[in-house]
Amino acid sequence: MNNLTKIKIVAAPRQAIAKLAREGVPVYSCKKQGAYFTFSVPDNFIKKVFAIFSHPCYNISVERKSALSRLKKFCKRRAFLLAGMAVFIAAACLSNSFVFRVDVVGSGAYLENSVRGVLYSLGVREYAPYKGLDEAALISRVLTLPGVTFCSVQKRGSILYIDVETEEESGVRVDYSPLRADCGGTVENIVAVCGTPLVSAGDKVSAGDALIAAYSAVNDQNIPCLAVGYATLSCSASLSYAAEEESDEALNAAYAAALLYAGEGEIVSRNYTVKQNSEGVVYTVDFTYLHTISINFD
Repeated sequence: MNNLTKIKIVAAPRQAIAKLAREGVPVYSCKKQGAYFTFSVPDNFIKKVFAIFSHPCYNISVERKSALSRLKKFCKRRAFLLAGMAVFIAAACLSNSFVFRVDVVGSGAYLENSVRGVLYSLGVREYAPYKGLDEAALISRVLTLPGVTFCSVQKRGSILYIDVETEEESGVRVDYSPLRADCGGTVENIVAVCGTPLVSAGDKVSAGDALIAAYSAVNDQNIPCLAVGYATLSCSASLSYAAEEESDEALNAAYAAALLYAGEGEIVSRNYTVKQNSEGVVYTVDFTYLHTISINFD
């Protein structure tokens, strides 16, 4: 920034420059204006210049202060205003680095608890520093909630807005209960899009056991939300099939009955025994199949 002050003096230019040169004062922008001679010097030489031309005949004065000097004067006169502006800017920057409120808006606002559960699981919550959000992960998981057709996220200041839109007329029934096992078996896989998994792969469960709870655990607190996800169980079963005689056709029919029993599940192992009775033979098929159950997940 320019720190040159413009001086005006009544003196011959050559005489004035000679005096300044002898005292080691750097001079810039010299100009003769009628009886006056103007020149510029750095701010730190102003007092020295006035001492050199202290005799009243020189009629010396400051015509224009330097830009740096004017800035200092401006800041000094408006110190309180500048301090207030600095405090305001600091407060704005601080508020932008926090999330003080989360607003779930749109036609899907009734899913607020579930959306908050997803948000908290991604490490974002109110009254905590905001270190960024994996928006793609939030949107993809919210879109799996029943009836949700659109989701967007926007942070304005310290407020995080999540717009969730749902179908106006959705035939999907929202189930706010936990996912429970409908049969006994061993957990092969469990995926909780929203909610808290209560079991892990390899755990044995019985019919009625809760697999995914309808809450998200955040800082040792359980926040209610919609349970969304599925579990795959390895289940064992046994069935009997009667036939007139032992044959390949009868065995295939027994295996077909096992397939019907497993429904959409995949049979991973099977074996059979056959016994005769008064009416023919009875096939007993023991098999293990994969059974998938889900909640609020299509």
